[in-house]
Amino acid sequence: MHRTVISLLACLAIAPLNALALESDRNQSALIEADEVEMDFGSGKRIYRGNVSVRQGTIRILADEIELFYRGEQLDHAIAKGNPAVFRQRPEGKDHDVIGTGQTIELDEARNIVTFITDAQLRQDRDSIEGQRIVYDMARDRMKVRGGTATPTRTTRAGEDAPTVIAQGDSGRPRLVIQPDAESTSDRTTPPAASAAKVETANAPAMRYIGNQGATVFAQRSVTAPRLGTLAANTPVRVLRSGDGWAQISAPRGIKVWIYGKFVSSQAGAGVVTGSQVRLRSAPSTGTGSTVTGEANRGHKVWVTAVHGDWKQIEPPTNFRAWIPSGRLRKPGETGQWQDDWRKLARRPGTTD
Repeated sequence: MHRTVISLLACLAIAPLNALALESDRNQSALIEADEVEMDFGSGKRIYRGNVSVRQGTIRILADEIELFYRGEQLDHAIAKGNPAVFRQRPEGKDHDVIGTGQTIELDEARNIVTFITDAQLRQDRDSIEGQRIVYDMARDRMKVRGGTATPTRTTRAGEDAPTVIAQGDSGRPRLVIQPDAESTSDRTTPPAASAAKVETANAPAMRYIGNQGATVFAQRSVTAPRLGTLAANTPVRVLRSGDGWAQISAPRGIKVWIYGKFVSSQAGAGVVTGSQVRLRSAPSTGTGSTVTGEANRGHKVWVTAVHGDWKQIEPPTNFRAWIPSGRLRKPGETGQWQDDWRKLARRPGTTD
């Protein structure tokens, strides 16, 4: 399936996400990327499905599906769904992004309110708050957090004047976490062993396929980490470790990273790394927006997919490690078939198994 890229301002003449954006965001185009788009101009509803990404200025939304509802040409509200869906924005006058996640995210354009529903979390810098439902009033910088049934509603204010206590309670109750300063790290409690990731043995990584929805690849196990490509449905992968809803995998194709161009022998297609311990990055720069994702060594075979200035985008060797949500995996029916499928993808000239 071809990925659909839609510039809302240029192609559809749709108003940007004005109420949710900073003043500087409002002058920038909004861009939506998705695998599939369904539009009903009569009802004003538009549905974007499959690895959906929304960008406008500091706003970022990642989801499996987003529904946008318009009144005329004006956005009224939006519903994002994912496992989880992610909303990110830099509030006016703040030094750090607000990052919220939930199985469902509802954006009320008229009232400038974002609601995170089911396994909701909202964090900024070192502070985070959790609950089953978080209603965030962005205009007033206030929130309401709700836990399970019969749990009292609790309102707090995000930012520097947030409470400096950790709220403890029964399962399902809202939980506010304030991280200590670096000087206080000795007081931290060691997390329980049950939360540790399950590590597969190096000699026998688990054999899995990517499920029918495909999977976005991340540099770390966080949906806010840099994205390193998309794995198509039924791609065979090796699972090296798993835990807390994430799986560290290697794949024969589909992962894309950047390398300084002079250390790869080719301008396109099959190439060989010519340096030792060459850093691989999430973006074609060494700036703050570029994350080191691994390294390659002399003789490693790679596949060059793009060139940007002095940088080359490559599909790294098949032993490169990245992260995907573990819910995107399925077990193979037959081990032999999985091995054949892996070899077929890895057999392309210029790659190595």
